[in-house]
Amino acid sequence: MTGARRIPPPRSSAWPWARRLPLSARPGSAAEARLCTVGFLADVADPLVVADAVLLVSELVGNAVRHTGAPRWLLLVRAPGLLRIEVGDASPRPPLPRPPTPADHTGGLGLFLLNHLSQHWGWHTADTGKVVWCDLRVP
Repeated sequence: MTGARRIPPPRSSAWPWARRLPLSARPGSAAEARLCTVGFLADVADPLVVADAVLLVSELVGNAVRHTGAPRWLLLVRAPGLLRIEVGDASPRPPLPRPPTPADHTGGLGLFLLNHLSQHWGWHTADTGKVVWCDLRVP
């Protein structure tokens, strides 16, 4: 059916809403995380908010795969007006900005995007690595 929109499953009115997705370094983890995010935000009417969330999830998961080789999980939590995105990985090393690269190189924009698209972001150590998180406004 062309133009059909998937109707999200009914949610309880109790906040917060959350979804956790186990991750691995296998190909397709970032794509699976993006699909999980789109499904979790299916009731959000602003496509730009959804696009920003999907981009940030893609960056955080991609960085966990690329720089640690051991992503653990994606956690999405919604409360009224807010989306928290968390990605856990197995490395205790802090995320570090890379210096600007020439236009013909790819990558290095993850922390720049976090700074410009999210309200807040940060990281903290966890039992076996770290968690990188960001908060977005959601209508």
